[in-house]
Amino acid sequence: MKVNRSVTVHVPADRAFRAFTEEIGRWWPASFTFIEKDHQDTVLEPSAGGRLYQTGADGSEHVIGEVRAYEPPTRVLFTWGQPDWEGSTEVEVLFTQEGEGTRVDLEHRGFETVGPKGEESFKEYNDGWVDVLGHFEKHAA
Repeated sequence: MKVNRSVTVHVPADRAFRAFTEEIGRWWPASFTFIEKDHQDTVLEPSAGGRLYQTGADGSEHVIGEVRAYEPPTRVLFTWGQPDWEGSTEVEVLFTQEGEGTRVDLEHRGFETVGPKGEESFKEYNDGWVDVLGHFEKHAA
């Protein structure tokens, strides 16, 4: 089971990559956070081995996953987990220059490792990534 979503943004690939990775905290929707009260930031550390995490206003952190590949301006790959999952999934985002714009292809895969909530989680993320990428698309523009 895997989610595949694409958007096209009207900026060069290097700008789209920076907007997605370095500026993730400026566009990530608050409705898709693990810190329910006083969510402050979403951070993707810019290197393989870095963390993807969210912070609360009280200084708390929730680590979502680990950056597996960080290849500006074409690719970022990170793991994604939830507290009630048995295993992690992977999210790969590819940035392809197309004329003056960039096609951004996201694949979220590995829901088989989640355990009993795998199919339910797949359905939630299949819909959720549409909203999340919509926020990214607006920010990148």
